Amino acid sequence: TTVVCNGYKEMAGYDLSTGKRLWQLHGGGDVPVPAPVVAGDSIFITNGHGRKPIYVVRADASGELTPEDEKKPDGLLWWSKVKGSYMPTPIVVGDIFYVSDDGGIFTGFEAATGKQLLRERLPGGGNSTYSASPVSADGRIYAVNEDGHVDVVKAGREYEHLATNQMGEVCMASPAISDGLLFIRGQKTLFCIGK
Repeated sequence: TTVVCNGYKEMAGYDLSTGKRLWQLHGGGDVPVPAPVVAGDSIFITNGHGRKPIYVVRADASGELTPEDEKKPDGLLWWSKVKGSYMPTPIVVGDIFYVSDDGGIFTGFEAATGKQLLRERLPGGGNSTYSASPVSADGRIYAVNEDGHVDVVKAGREYEHLATNQMGEVCMASPAISDGLLFIRGQKTLFCIGK
């Protein structure tokens, strides 16, 4: 299945081999930026300028998935009207779905149920915007804001902030991780951090 989000508050899943539309979902944000995230048998979608909804679609879903009031269609595992992200793509680590929104609010949900486990403002946030998507390795989640602060949070069911590191320049790109190295792209510098 491939997922398409467009600027008309519509999301849909298509069969890659035939192009047939499998499901559709209306009511997302007017400017979808975060990429859908697939973990296990679920597709996590968050988007929006304003409301920032979250939709978790079953991989085998079909038909119309738009929730009406509190009614949840069968193909939708869970959903939330708010607490999604406008810019950064969320991340699933283990059995937890994490959203680090553009304002520096870090929220963790049980991926299977949508139960909120934690919600805190990242200390590096201040008045800065988070455009980069969080990444994870070795039990840690890294969230970078535009002022160049890198917040490090322990992955888990409870919030534990481990560090805030300052890169010293504007950072807009999502970090990359490879072979135990963390790459952070600043406005003028490519940083490579390792042991």
